[in-house]
Amino acid sequence: MNNKISKTIRYLILSDFFLFFAVGLLSPIFAVFVLENIENKIEVIGFAVACYWITRVVMVMPISRLMDKIKGEADEYSFMVVGTFLIAIIPLFYALSSKSWHIYFLQALNGFANAMAVPAWRIIFTKNIDKKIVGFEWSLEDVGVGIATALSAAIGAIIADKFGFNVLFVVIAFFGIISATILLILGKSKRNIIKELMQDKSDRAPLKLDTFK
Repeated sequence: MNNKISKTIRYLILSDFFLFFAVGLLSPIFAVFVLENIENKIEVIGFAVACYWITRVVMVMPISRLMDKIKGEADEYSFMVVGTFLIAIIPLFYALSSKSWHIYFLQALNGFANAMAVPAWRIIFTKNIDKKIVGFEWSLEDVGVGIATALSAAIGAIIADKFGFNVLFVVIAFFGIISATILLILGKSKRNIIKELMQDKSDRAPLKLDTFK
């Protein structure tokens, strides 16, 4: 049995590793940031989380349905890259926030970005998964996410404590942009993506990401 993992799957897992590492730098101490820098009210944290999840839940189904209706993988790829890039740069705007509504807006935008990136990533991963080692490749993704989250939880707290949240936001954006860059490399070139997007829906063919194998 051929247990070789395709480059497509490896790139997707590597991108997810850096994205979850970036997100995990802030997640455990997000409440501390809000209480110390925005407003010392616990309900602000609850409303911020609610803004994220409400936006993500409301937007994920129509975006996913849109991707299902459009033939080919260029639309999923585009949503994945744009969503990942938004997730990467949103933390930079936390540094400019001073009111609770700023946080609510950014959390809602983050929810929208995740509604684009997450289903698109899953669709491409599912379409390109190696059929003989499905469980193994999904387990690699799970292990990668787990390691990234565990490492970032401790590192994020140390950075915030030693250098402050503004430095932490820059570090988060840096690793998030690495994640988006890996996806750009996966696409080989913007020209191929744009060419497919400009074609008629009836003429579109799947983006051959499996050429990375």
